[in-house]
Amino acid sequence: MHLPITHTTPTHTQHRLHQQCYSLLLLFIWSALSHAGNLAYITNQGSDTVSVLDTQKKQVIQTIEVGKAPVGVAIAAKQQRVYISNANSQSVSVINSNTQQKLQDIPVPVQAVGITLSRDEHTLYVADWGGEQVIAIDTAHPEKQKAFKAGKTPSGMLVSADNKKLFIANRDSNDITVVDTSTLKTLAQIPVGLHPFALTLSPDGHTLFVVNVVSNTLTLLNVDTYQSSTVKTGQHPYGVAISPDSRWAYVSNNHAESVSVIDLSNGKTVKSITVGEFPEGIEYDKTSNQVVVANWGSDTVSLIDARTNTVTHTIASPKLCRSFGQFILQAK
Repeated sequence: MHLPITHTTPTHTQHRLHQQCYSLLLLFIWSALSHAGNLAYITNQGSDTVSVLDTQKKQVIQTIEVGKAPVGVAIAAKQQRVYISNANSQSVSVINSNTQQKLQDIPVPVQAVGITLSRDEHTLYVADWGGEQVIAIDTAHPEKQKAFKAGKTPSGMLVSADNKKLFIANRDSNDITVVDTSTLKTLAQIPVGLHPFALTLSPDGHTLFVVNVVSNTLTLLNVDTYQSSTVKTGQHPYGVAISPDSRWAYVSNNHAESVSVIDLSNGKTVKSITVGEFPEGIEYDKTSNQVVVANWGSDTVSLIDARTNTVTHTIASPKLCRSFGQFILQAK
């Protein structure tokens, strides 16, 4: 004897419970797939891609196709965007840092290498590697672009902590251009070492660190008075990262295939850490106390434990990885 089949309509409460269970399931799946730590965006100049490296899991979680010969990185945490300069396609790729998908390519009239953002993320600055200018781009309306003067072959750039000054390292005029961010007029032209390239700021925002490639030095420049001092690095330094307590500078030495650990209290190198071939981009990951180094020549990323100053992991990344600029997105 077969019992009759009855069809019942779900009540409002049952429907709501189903929705809640579905939402919880989606949240569980997202949590399982989402990243655990900070994300390092590694530009791979030889493969036209960006590797997204989870610094806590110590693995690449995504590879994103961008423009031709990507080099520079600028993180817009509030916008949930990452901007990538593409040297050979005269463009800037925009990545959604939630989905890790490319949203668009912004055409620019320059060979885009150096790139940075204003502190409010309203303006993106792109340096013309082949000339003597920088382009200011309205991030809300990328078609609105304004060119202004820099030195010869502008490369690394950074905006001051108070958002009032833009500092530009000019490789071929061996100086730093200081620009008023409100007027885009030059405030100062400051001589440094030979072939200044990468820049970073001290955690308190008072000191600009300038890597001088040919001089094998690091210039420490006061952002207000422009007074400076110099310390020695390894051979052909390309990048610099500063520890959160401002005690240590980590400098990638491109020709020495090492990272110098410099005690900033006396300017002395306390250790030289062997990494991959031709290291370039370098940044300090505050959450995990690691120094992340992109090795252009060996297509790898070295992870250095900043507590022991030893390489703990070497991670493969596609061809010619660089990560020029500030390339780590802090986890929420």
